[in-house]
Amino acid sequence: MIAEIILGILILSLIIFVIVENRLYDITRFRLKAKGLPQSFDGVKIAHLSDLHLKSSQGYDYKIVSMTRKLEPDYIFLTGDLITRNQTELKTQKEFIKYLSEIAPVYFVFGNHENDADEDIQKELMDFPFTVLNNKCVSLEQGGDSVCLYGVNTSPEYYLGENLDYKNIPFLTTDKLTELIGEKKDMFNILLSHNPKFLNSYSEWGSDLVFSGHVHGGAIRLFGKGILSPERKFFPPFTEGVYKCGKTQMVVSRGLGKLRLFNHREIIICTLVRCNTDEPS
Repeated sequence: MIAEIILGILILSLIIFVIVENRLYDITRFRLKAKGLPQSFDGVKIAHLSDLHLKSSQGYDYKIVSMTRKLEPDYIFLTGDLITRNQTELKTQKEFIKYLSEIAPVYFVFGNHENDADEDIQKELMDFPFTVLNNKCVSLEQGGDSVCLYGVNTSPEYYLGENLDYKNIPFLTTDKLTELIGEKKDMFNILLSHNPKFLNSYSEWGSDLVFSGHVHGGAIRLFGKGILSPERKFFPPFTEGVYKCGKTQMVVSRGLGKLRLFNHREIIICTLVRCNTDEPS
């Protein structure tokens, strides 16, 4: 009887811990030193949000909007999976983006959940008060200077494989990336891509900065390592933080949705710092 009581207390304690753990948010701050960054972009702040997986039936946590507002970003980058699968209406998501867009301009790229959505849902997303960058680019302007912001949106097999079973997932080559978004412009280039897996190609293509999500920090984090990717692969290589490949820096968000353990939901604020060509970035 005593053993059963102790076991019950332990199970209840674990449930309470998981519930509390999934209501905690981290604000992660990065200073990104970047060669070639135009002078007027020195000190620009970017809020990076990803993987909210909002369900219309559940609403959203207004604390995300409140915390982002206090960070006073110049731009907000939202790197996919705003919605979850099987959405039939987007009232909750639209309200969230409305409030977010009142803080700063929002730039969005589809994730795999948007790609899996019905065509009507995809069209409705295109009318939200943000700029959708699905294989296109825009120019960001500051003080007479400009940088180019790209967004890449890959087809579903780059997440699920050709047979939709997580096997034989193709690698996004530099040539394929160029086919999707074109040759890089001769200026400072930022790329939004939901999937961080293809950092080598992003670097070979010529991106200076990349913002990604998708991996949810590895779902469970132990000893600073993410355990599981959405493709059911153990110890994925890119789960959180800043990664470098050549001249490219990639910022990966742990995201704001899905069940997680030892892995708080995350809002990232990046301050861009111009550095000279002879300085280490």
